[in-house]
Amino acid sequence: MPNRLSFARLAGVLALCALSGCATYRLDVPRPTSYAVPATADTAIGRALAPALAEHPGQSAFTLLQYGGLAFLARAALADLAERSLDVQYYIYEDDASGLVLADRLLAAARRGVRVRLLVDDNNLVRSEDRLATLAGHKNLEIRVFNPYRNRVRWMRPLEMLTSFGRVQRRMHNKIFAVDSQLAVIGGRNIGDNYFDLHRSVNFSDVELLGAGPIARAAVASFDDYWNSPWAVPIEAFLDRTPTEAEADAVAAVVAQQAAAVEEFRDSYAPVLEQVRELVYGAEFGYWGEAELLADPPEKIDESRRAASPLLGRAYALWQGAAHEVLVESAYLVPLRKGADLMAERARAGVRVVVLTNSLASTDVLAVHAAYAKRRRELVAAGVELYEFQADARRRAGERRIFRRMAGGSSLHSKVMVIDRELTWVGSFNIDPRSALINTELAVVVRSRSLAEATARIVEADIAPDRAWRLSLEPPGKRAGRLFWTGERAGAVVRLHVEPGASVGQRVLAQMVRWLPGVDRLL
Repeated sequence: MPNRLSFARLAGVLALCALSGCATYRLDVPRPTSYAVPATADTAIGRALAPALAEHPGQSAFTLLQYGGLAFLARAALADLAERSLDVQYYIYEDDASGLVLADRLLAAARRGVRVRLLVDDNNLVRSEDRLATLAGHKNLEIRVFNPYRNRVRWMRPLEMLTSFGRVQRRMHNKIFAVDSQLAVIGGRNIGDNYFDLHRSVNFSDVELLGAGPIARAAVASFDDYWNSPWAVPIEAFLDRTPTEAEADAVAAVVAQQAAAVEEFRDSYAPVLEQVRELVYGAEFGYWGEAELLADPPEKIDESRRAASPLLGRAYALWQGAAHEVLVESAYLVPLRKGADLMAERARAGVRVVVLTNSLASTDVLAVHAAYAKRRRELVAAGVELYEFQADARRRAGERRIFRRMAGGSSLHSKVMVIDRELTWVGSFNIDPRSALINTELAVVVRSRSLAEATARIVEADIAPDRAWRLSLEPPGKRAGRLFWTGERAGAVVRLHVEPGASVGQRVLAQMVRWLPGVDRLL
């Protein structure tokens, strides 16, 4: 009787929510079509880039953003340089220190007349939803949410997962930060403290590209496809009414006050702003090359359409065409059968295949590591150089320490490939079924020997023994074929036969997940 009564009460609550409209979003909010502003030479950025672009017809310019602190401050500086538009697309936008500072810079741009379009996925939009929705009351700031949960009551979302799992599990994982259709940051970082060396416990190691020229125009064209798709809903739809500009200004004032209290930004921003000015206005990017943007269509979200992804097939083609070397960093590595076979085949053919992913101790998604672990032995046996990132990895040699507040732990988040030291791939795409079959993704492929060499040096630094564990198999003997890990601690070589740095609980749970049938294709 008590169980039946509690179920009846729950059913009554659900019915009341449905009748009152609290379980969904408004459908009467206008959704006007809009497109990126043309990339012209009538802005300071356009005038600065025009001569260099003319000297490199058909090519784009690039610089690497490999350190979190600089990647954060560079975004703020780019927002401050914008004159006409900012098009910003992310899977995660946190309401933390970095999120507040960048929101303040976007608002400052909007106040001086820059059109700001912010597109975020709904999966992680929890704490900041109401505040972002109110900010959208500003006339120059538009915010849309991709593939929103129809149920806006947070604790009821598991019910939607049960009834609409095929749709709800599909997320927009793309990341773009574009300025005046002339510049674009493309890579794997979201907006949140642990992507920018601002988190107190664990920060992500990542690599991005800041590109100028044709690649930026391709990025905003992809942004437009998502912005104008039926899956992008104005965030005002989540409020009972459209906010006024006065209400937006009031919230913006609070954001500005909180952003001003972020010491790391206040103490470190000025010199980085000057560096970005010199980089952009002097067109001193360092690397030039022909570049191609690979982007999933937004229709991939609709499982009934079975929209093809251009990314996985292109990755396989690049591996297949490699003559000498394939370097891969994939934070979440769960290769499909074809991918694992192709890696092994290339290694057996004499191509150096180097793969770096997270260790059990460094991963933030234990289930992914459990699924990947099923492939380790066969990859190593085929001759693949397989490495796992250390949870306490030492900082890269020469890395600038931008902020005083640094985390005690590290986790790999990059999605990078280098082919024959000629082609560089950077983006949001992991080598896993979720990136290939479920989420929407993007990546940029650049043909530039100098950029490929520079990116390869980053990968080589990341697989150094004080940053990554190398996996090997015991030779013939009593322990023949058993996996072991080698790395360095305090300058001494360490050799282990259990997952380095992982607790007993982590190892047991990972083993249990490995036994679950079919889990691989959900990761």
